[in-house]
Amino acid sequence: MHSTLLTRDGQLDVSIRRLRNCQLFDGMDDVRLAEVARLCTWHKLEAEQMAEGRPDETFFIICHGKLRVSALSANGREIILTDFDVGEHFGVITRMDTDSAALQVQALEPTLLASLTREDLALIIRDDTVFREGLLQTQQCVTERLVKRLIELGTLKISGRLYSCLLQLAERAGIVNNQATIRPAPLHMELGARIAASREEVSRELARLRKQGLISSSRHALVLLDVAGLKERLQQQ
Repeated sequence: MHSTLLTRDGQLDVSIRRLRNCQLFDGMDDVRLAEVARLCTWHKLEAEQMAEGRPDETFFIICHGKLRVSALSANGREIILTDFDVGEHFGVITRMDTDSAALQVQALEPTLLASLTREDLALIIRDDTVFREGLLQTQQCVTERLVKRLIELGTLKISGRLYSCLLQLAERAGIVNNQATIRPAPLHMELGARIAASREEVSRELARLRKQGLISSSRHALVLLDVAGLKERLQQQ
């Protein structure tokens, strides 16, 4: 199933408002942003659809929705690298140390993307100092996020990687009174893809946490009952 391609121009004022969702364009006036909007190709993705375009040749801007970037190993095993939320961007100069053909970009919910070719992005970087500086700053954040993932995968045991993953999900969901409710409850297979573990290994670790009173779960939500306790366990790894 392919993404729905919208026209390059479309309604220009609407395109400008969509790009304003990305902090990267905060320092750009509407005249300049209109020029960028005309260069963009727009894509509508339904949940679970794959985005078109190689990440090493295309610059993606998430104007609405959420995307997941995963790597596929030679045996077809998926490893989730990171998720991108509305207002974030990736591609072209977000060079991940993997074969770009093995990367897949999937919408987690209905998503609207703007994309720029490598050549068009290079022109904007050349001509706009504020954009260039903002891009360097955000790329540093993405790099730090990926480096942290690599360190965790290389140094932590499966239990530690799971604790870290659950704490990250808890921060996104919001921590109140030392508890966090993650909705929808992540599938064991998804957690395994996040921490490079099998579904069975994840199930065993979650059962251990449940028995120790650190989490509870239902079909619809995973509740962290003692966030501080989980952080302490991670520090002991």
